[in-house]
Amino acid sequence: MSDSQTATNQSTTEKEGVYTFSKGIPGFHEITEYMVVQQITPFSLLQSASHPETSFIMIDPFVYYPDYEFELPQEVVDELGITKEEHVVIRNIVSWNKKAEHRTVNLVAPIIFNIDNHQAKQIILQNTQYTIRHPLQPNVAKGGEF
Repeated sequence: MSDSQTATNQSTTEKEGVYTFSKGIPGFHEITEYMVVQQITPFSLLQSASHPETSFIMIDPFVYYPDYEFELPQEVVDELGITKEEHVVIRNIVSWNKKAEHRTVNLVAPIIFNIDNHQAKQIILQNTQYTIRHPLQPNVAKGGEF
């Protein structure tokens, strides 16, 4: 494994179960265990194991943004105990709205899952072209066909 990995489209889906976020999720540091509940593909739910009312809609970002890519820092690889690229699954949090054209996805802060040891972490990308409010349906937001 190199000093940094390029996170690209993963065909592996996350296994359902409890994932440990050793430092929690930004803004929710006290909650460290979350379950991944598969919903309708490409959506899933990240739900607190101890506070079920705390949950986040997630999406496979590569469904809407096939060219989404970033360098996975070596310290994250080490912290999550990643030994094989196929153990890495990337998900991003969605900001849901009743109107589809107002739904967005946070591409600045992907969640990295190690499906081998059930460790996970949300990271904040630095010096990136992405935003916290990318349209979930980019072609619809631009007035085109999806």
